[in-house]
Amino acid sequence: LAHVNICAVFDMACSGHVTGMPTDLSTLPPKCDHCILGKQTHNSVPKVRESSCATRKLGIVHVDLMEHPEIVSSAGNKYVMDIIDDHSSYMWAIPLASKDTAFPALQAL
Repeated sequence: LAHVNICAVFDMACSGHVTGMPTDLSTLPPKCDHCILGKQTHNSVPKVRESSCATRKLGIVHVDLMEHPEIVSSAGNKYVMDIIDDHSSYMWAIPLASKDTAFPALQAL
């Protein structure tokens, strides 16, 4: 599930609370990709609009294309294109097999 922070291991080794655990405190441990991903943050969408709203449906659309390489759907899709209509705030999530199918899927709206 997880591993102990290196500072906690260092404190246990220095204080003598642990016996029989070989530790080499002369080198830093390798970076853990899962820890790095878990600590990343993103900025949330502002709750207050900074500009005026679109005057017609699909006048302005906001698109986000995301890849999920570890997760592939049963249909073989590993991309998701999220679309938000600025006028109505209606949202779509369109699964895609490859990035080159994003523009044709957007035109099909």
